[in-house]
Amino acid sequence: MSSSPATDSRPLSRRDRRRQDTVEEIKTLARRQLAEQGPGAVSLRAIARQMGTASSALYRYFDSQEELISALCVDAYAAVADCVAAAVEGQASGGHDGQWWAICQAYRRWSLDNPGDFALIFGTPVPGYQAPEQVTGPAATRLLQVPLAVFGAAVESGAADLDHTQVPPTLEAGSLVRSMLAGAGSDCPPRLAMVVLSAWVSLLGYLTAEIFGSLQHLVSDTDQLYQAHVRTVMLGMGFRPALVNALDAAGG
Repeated sequence: MSSSPATDSRPLSRRDRRRQDTVEEIKTLARRQLAEQGPGAVSLRAIARQMGTASSALYRYFDSQEELISALCVDAYAAVADCVAAAVEGQASGGHDGQWWAICQAYRRWSLDNPGDFALIFGTPVPGYQAPEQVTGPAATRLLQVPLAVFGAAVESGAADLDHTQVPPTLEAGSLVRSMLAGAGSDCPPRLAMVVLSAWVSLLGYLTAEIFGSLQHLVSDTDQLYQAHVRTVMLGMGFRPALVNALDAAGG
């Protein structure tokens, strides 16, 4: 039997609060490992040493290192989803072009501020780790919902035109995207989803080069180049050129 709302809203017991605090401490130390040494460095044994406890004690909170990594992935997806969703809300009174622009700025800001989390979910895979779709899938789906909703509204309002993109109408979504769309309860056309996916991958490529590559040594102003890249991506998505040209780094 499921718990009633009243039961769910009761304060946590002292024992549960302590457990929650310990879980957060473990994840905080794991994120520090991510930031300092990369995804492959996450180690329950090293975390236990820092906490002054036996590594076996941590298995009361996470069954395995893989479960800890999955929890970190979920947190990272949630954090970037919160960031881009807040950016859209901040542009609620603006046009859909301004909202997409705001998403792109927030995506980059989060990525630069959280390179460890970025590497975990978008960078080099953790050796031997395979993300369980049933655990990380809902969190990744929530991130996908934000740009899909904004671009779908842009197309509906006439701010963007799918027929002005290079994505052919016959291109079908892959199994993972179909699963994510189903999980999000979305009925968006596959072509629209493919345009968003193409745009998202392009932005991800730029950010990967900026965070892990030598982009800052190749161009004098990475901020200016990113704004130009976002405009190029938006034009490729079918956004009206007049709207794209009117956007600026202040948010559109």
